[in-house]
Amino acid sequence: MIKLKLLLFLFISVGFGSCRSNKDLTYFQNLSSENFRTQAIFSIENYKLQESDNLYIKVVSVDPNVSQLFNSSSGSGSFGGTSQQYGSEVTQHLNGYQVDKLGFVELPIVGKLFVLNKTLLDARELIYHEIKKYFKEVTVYVKLMSFEYTVMGEVSKPGVYSCFKNTRTILEAISQASGTTDYAKLKNVIVLRGSGEEKQSIRIDFTDRSFLNSEAYYLQPDDVVYVCPDKYKNARLNSSTYSLLLTSITTLIVFLKYIN
Repeated sequence: MIKLKLLLFLFISVGFGSCRSNKDLTYFQNLSSENFRTQAIFSIENYKLQESDNLYIKVVSVDPNVSQLFNSSSGSGSFGGTSQQYGSEVTQHLNGYQVDKLGFVELPIVGKLFVLNKTLLDARELIYHEIKKYFKEVTVYVKLMSFEYTVMGEVSKPGVYSCFKNTRTILEAISQASGTTDYAKLKNVIVLRGSGEEKQSIRIDFTDRSFLNSEAYYLQPDDVVYVCPDKYKNARLNSSTYSLLLTSITTLIVFLKYIN
């Protein structure tokens, strides 16, 4: 009888361990109807260029030969403006202008230009003034192609995602990964930020509206979003196995007691 009670207790413990309350799965638990302010919007226009960033640089001129020089349809550092030249990571790598380890991009005629830690606007102004030394009546466009971020952990579709807008919020990133799983610990989401040796770890609690004021609410290029699993994940994954085992043992004990 004591053994039966002990098994029943273990069975109930496993059952409770495999359950989560609705509160554990709910975002914005203290969100009210009152107004609140989010963190200042991060825009890619304010981003400072880093090593290995891949730039789209297009030069438009009344002289088609000048345009062809910078935007020819073949060769590295070229862009023709077609979807074939921009539609995949491979073509972006081949046709873009990459910031090298020393912070330079290299253009035809004008040579190497230092753009490390410059905004896109500053880089455009620099490139424009350098090209103007050789050619008149030109317009320069500079954009960042490699706005990528990674979503890992307890999401339905982890992976590396690309953003073709100026901004991307962490909620949009989670949605793009098809949302969190039932094993996600919403109180413990980590954003890793930075390049090279300098890395920053930012923790977010999705159940509290205060995360809207987090510096990680707006993602930046190469951010890594990691949704941590809750501590009962293994127990809940194995709960059906435990339940079947305990049920089998209980049935066996009852059977043996009956035949005796």
